Amino acid sequence: MSEKRAGEIFGGTFLIGLAVIFLTGWWWPGILYALGAAMIVRTVAQGKAWTEERGGLAVLGIGVLISLAEAVNIFDFNWFPILLIGIGLYLLFGNRIRGGGSRNDLV
Repeated sequence: MSEKRAGEIFGGTFLIGLAVIFLTGWWWPGILYALGAAMIVRTVAQGKAWTEERGGLAVLGIGVLISLAEAVNIFDFNWFPILLIGIGLYLLFGNRIRGGGSRNDLV
């Protein structure tokens, strides 16, 4: 499928997610679910495996962690920024850690 069509599918999926958020009033972390799902759907529309969209999976994972943290009320310690930094570092250097990247990945 073309990049243009994949972008259209991303936009449509994200707008549907926003509509669900408006109907439910569940903005946080609902916006993370909508964005992560749209990113994964775009990757599938491009003909790739859904597991290749690490950014979308990270966004969904953050949404799940926020939902669980709110349910259990574990925000006594401000660990969330440390978690976000860790996920960001993994997204930047994950291929190099697993040995799949090259020296020019970050350039």
